[in-house]
Amino acid sequence: MHRIFKTLLLLLIPTVSWASSMNIDGSLDEPQWNSAVEIKDFYETSPFTLKKSELDTTVLIFSNEDGIYVGFKNFQDNESMLSRKTLRDEINSLSDKNSINIDFDGDANKAYIFAINLGDSLFDAIKTQSGDFKTDWDGDWVAKTQKYDGYWVSEFFLPWDITLMTQPEGDLRKINYAALRYSAENQSWTSSAGTMASRNNYFQELDSLEINNYTKSKLTFFPYISANKNSVTEQENSDFGAEIFYTTGKGQQLNLAINPDFGQAESDDVVINFSAQETFYSEKRAFFNENQSLFDISHYDRYSVINTRRIGAAPSYMCSDETNIEECEASKKNFSDIDFALRFTQKDKSNEFGVFIASEADEDYSIGRKYYALRARSKFGDKTLGYMITNVEDDMTGESSTVNVIDYVNVHSKKLITYTDFLTSEKNGNNAIGYRTQFSYLPSNLSYISGSALYFEDDFQLNDFGYLKRRDWIHFGIGGGRKLNEFHNDSKLKQIDNGIDLNYDADTEGNSNPIGLDQKNSFSFKDNSKFQLDFNFRSSGKNTTITRKDQVYPFIKSKRRLGITADFEAKNYSFWTYDWRVSFFKGGKDDRWESDGYSRKFYKIAGSIFPSDNLKINAQYRIRKESEWLIWQDSNNLASYDSRQDTLSFDLNWFRNNKHEIRLKSQFVALKAENPVSIFSDSDGYLYKGNNLVNEFDTGVASFQIRYKYELAPLSYLFLVYSKGGRIYDEEDDRSQSELFREPWKNPSDELFSIKFRLKY
Repeated sequence: MHRIFKTLLLLLIPTVSWASSMNIDGSLDEPQWNSAVEIKDFYETSPFTLKKSELDTTVLIFSNEDGIYVGFKNFQDNESMLSRKTLRDEINSLSDKNSINIDFDGDANKAYIFAINLGDSLFDAIKTQSGDFKTDWDGDWVAKTQKYDGYWVSEFFLPWDITLMTQPEGDLRKINYAALRYSAENQSWTSSAGTMASRNNYFQELDSLEINNYTKSKLTFFPYISANKNSVTEQENSDFGAEIFYTTGKGQQLNLAINPDFGQAESDDVVINFSAQETFYSEKRAFFNENQSLFDISHYDRYSVINTRRIGAAPSYMCSDETNIEECEASKKNFSDIDFALRFTQKDKSNEFGVFIASEADEDYSIGRKYYALRARSKFGDKTLGYMITNVEDDMTGESSTVNVIDYVNVHSKKLITYTDFLTSEKNGNNAIGYRTQFSYLPSNLSYISGSALYFEDDFQLNDFGYLKRRDWIHFGIGGGRKLNEFHNDSKLKQIDNGIDLNYDADTEGNSNPIGLDQKNSFSFKDNSKFQLDFNFRSSGKNTTITRKDQVYPFIKSKRRLGITADFEAKNYSFWTYDWRVSFFKGGKDDRWESDGYSRKFYKIAGSIFPSDNLKINAQYRIRKESEWLIWQDSNNLASYDSRQDTLSFDLNWFRNNKHEIRLKSQFVALKAENPVSIFSDSDGYLYKGNNLVNEFDTGVASFQIRYKYELAPLSYLFLVYSKGGRIYDEEDDRSQSELFREPWKNPSDELFSIKFRLKY
């Protein structure tokens, strides 16, 4: 590892970043602010009353050759100012904050959201026309706050190369924007545009502004080095590489990564999944989140045409008697190294084009995969038409997978938007199609109606590069809701949200899954506490996923189920708060075997304390109990269990100042499955008691990470990470819940010490 530290010292010497001609310090005392555009009218948008704000706010906006500057003056009593610091992109509701949302091109394709709270914590995200809200992106911008007598100030600087922009003719750029303010004391949002990103007419309601425009090219270089050691496996690894971002200033951007750093400094949440559906994990790696929105074609958590978590996933190995099996097995890794990744995008007033390529490295006894994507999109007034093709070449298996997508968005009016995706896939000579249509309609400011339809054939293949929740799928869904926010002055209520959703799912053979009906009622109170009461109904139907598409036994019949969930979030009690949830679900008895009926009980209690504005401690405990929990074994064989799953989470975030951050994240899961019963199904889906041997089982998972982060400059970081985790599964020993917590910790599968250093030049 000594080579890594020598390189680290060399990298530290020439550290540079962009510089602004303005001092971003939260003072707004430079003379340039005197010529800025001034905005003062703000309207309450959460709750959505559109009443004139009771708190005075002044926003100033101007631009120069460096970028766009935004300043907020927020008038309020100093005693009511709350300034708790959080992790980036985790700005909680317990702090005052400002946000500036900007559609830089004014074309309603996407808007960038920048926010800072009074603790100087940053939040940024991308809102796309398709309705998605992406928080994984981290932009290269700065902001700073400062308190004064009777008001506080936030100052934003957004450099011109913050994102890929079209270059308009002339010296002026038209942007669409919304300036927002959040009051932690009232837990309310106000907006200059009378809208928020959560509303489907968001782009149409943004305000417009002309600012001075500048054309600048920029080359940015991100070298990195990393080293880690696993004390359990005794494996050591060190690496270095670089990312290069080049913006022409004329609507083109090139992103190139050579031997890129595709390791994660953030750990994923622990999930125990026995279902047929894959768990989806969000992308946390910096390269894949930069300028990636053009390639994003997705629909909630149901599918995504490109899932970049596929790249660098565990490789396939060929271990046989013809090779050194022991050496082959010892060489296996749970990730693939990357030779390079490249992304090129260009944009003009009406058109966008992009190319994406990534190539995994060859390993011992394995050959890396290659990923390709080509994307084009054009805008015609209020309509947007796009096309994308993706391809994955797997030389290890000799397989090739291709997906084609045509996507269409039509903004009919401020009230109605429709979305359509038509997809085809080809793999190993099998061709299949997929389809999505969706609409969002606002009958009024306080109500909404939305609906969608999905169709994916059985042979549709998306998961080589993308993510699909299930194949062989027909889905219809419709829902709506309304808000009530007019109450008597002496009422404790601030807002009531009512909603209802109806969902129908089936396979392409017409086998209907249980119909789902969900009714939600959310009550927000003036003391800022919240209570939610949900009612759930599932009809009888056919479970077509549990049997893994067995051709002889394609489904099992399920009984009608009813459920209720209550959720409460307490107000902020000075330096602490808490929340709880209880949920009950009950199903009918099965008449083909000795059944008491499915049941599920869920309990959660969580709390947070804030010993200071720079320290937050979270703890959470969850219990999930299920009776007659069915797990697929093979063919038409299943097993029924009485199970209990306990989850303990503990998190700590401490900020020495804006540069130093310590984060501790831990999760411990214990699952006991008892009273096993052998079950089999017939071809009509009826369940009977079987004679197969079915054992009780226990499983425990431990995940622990403590991370130190030092920010040298925006997007330049030093990470020191210690992580430890393990998993046990046993069908013999009967362990207690506490033993299942402890044993993966005492006997971990991994104990990793890592250092990672990334610089921006």
